[in-house]
Amino acid sequence: MIMLATFLLCMGKTALGQEEPIAPVADVFKVMELASDSKIDKLWPGFRVSEIPVLVYDSLNTYLFNSRKAAEGFVRSDIDQEVYVYNGQYPLVRGNSIVRLGDNWTATSILSTFSRRTGEKYDLKDMAGIIVHEQFHIFQRTHHPGWLQNDGLLLRYPDETAEALLLRRMEKEAFKRAVVSSERKNIAGWAKMARQLREDRLGLVAHEFAHYENELQLSEGLSDYIEKRARDLDPLNASNITNGIAPAGIRDLGYVEGRWMAMTLDRLSADWKLHLERNDSLFLEDILKAVLDESPVPKRDFETWEIDTMKAAAEADFSEWQARKKAEIEKFFDTPGYRIEIRSSDNPFIIRLFEPLEMEILDDGGVYHRVIFSAGNESGNLRIMNHPCITWFNDVYRITRLMINGLKQVPEIIEDEKKLIIKENGISIEINYSGLNIDKDLYIVDL
Repeated sequence: MIMLATFLLCMGKTALGQEEPIAPVADVFKVMELASDSKIDKLWPGFRVSEIPVLVYDSLNTYLFNSRKAAEGFVRSDIDQEVYVYNGQYPLVRGNSIVRLGDNWTATSILSTFSRRTGEKYDLKDMAGIIVHEQFHIFQRTHHPGWLQNDGLLLRYPDETAEALLLRRMEKEAFKRAVVSSERKNIAGWAKMARQLREDRLGLVAHEFAHYENELQLSEGLSDYIEKRARDLDPLNASNITNGIAPAGIRDLGYVEGRWMAMTLDRLSADWKLHLERNDSLFLEDILKAVLDESPVPKRDFETWEIDTMKAAAEADFSEWQARKKAEIEKFFDTPGYRIEIRSSDNPFIIRLFEPLEMEILDDGGVYHRVIFSAGNESGNLRIMNHPCITWFNDVYRITRLMINGLKQVPEIIEDEKKLIIKENGISIEINYSGLNIDKDLYIVDL
């Protein structure tokens, strides 16, 4: 959605009437100048942005910075001989992420004037901060390989309840009050309350899920902290990406609380980053707990009316979410068109990509994906983008069944090769099957 909106701001007409970009989203050299400011390196011990390669697409061309040699298809830029340029969008640059370019981890970014998810407008400094976020992920990969969470756990996250939602919101509110407080006693007091609520909440879920949340704070939370510091943003910026409901709310919370814990530690312990660098097996809350245990400040508490207000809101939001989810799933099954059901129990697909902020866990253990899902194995590959689907998986997170509804085109069947092909509006499926049963608009495919 971001890229589409950006393109519409920068499009002209070709001789054939087709639209093409006529101007870059932003001056990529000015953006990278901000991303290379010497103050950025001071955000974390040992972090050197100039040592981490970056691929940036400006809506016209792709630029390679901080690289000693050009990748295939790149030539030296006329503006800066140390920068390489590729005509158009380089295939590896699909968003703000990290990729392997040759032997090197490389940050990627598609410049945009606003956030697809929140609508927040971006200036050049914001664009630079987003690039630094991805560069910090590479710093983590190379210096702290243990700082990596397994998002697959979200596919099996425990059933959401109004009580769990309330506990997370109270915990988040306590951390929020800590990070915006001006007096040290209130910073420490609210941080103690937040930690207690967090400890109580995580004690209600299996260890693997609690461990996931701690890992998420180190990986995404710290990267979000570095980005927000690079952009000089208010601590509360973009703090409500979701409504807090699991599983999306769990991942969202990792970003926010990781950032807030780091910002709180900035004000309570000057050397906390060096401490974490020396012992990277620690979690943020381990360091925060040690700091708070040394403080005589008492834990702050919510007023009764505040708890009652948050409880009523959580219960109302939980009920509204259940109704909305039920209606959305019913709409999925009622959508007219061709339906494909792939059964792969004997040859499960390996998950390659899914959007954890845009999915729902169903009562039967299936997972409803709204935005994107990608998987594959030796029998073929599938990529479903901007079209909902439902997946089921086994104990090792391999896909054993997949259902997609509402296809407008008849699937292509190559009988002598036993192959099914679907190419339609962001959907790309090409698999070899062992069995195929067609019943009107329903195609049941066995791998």
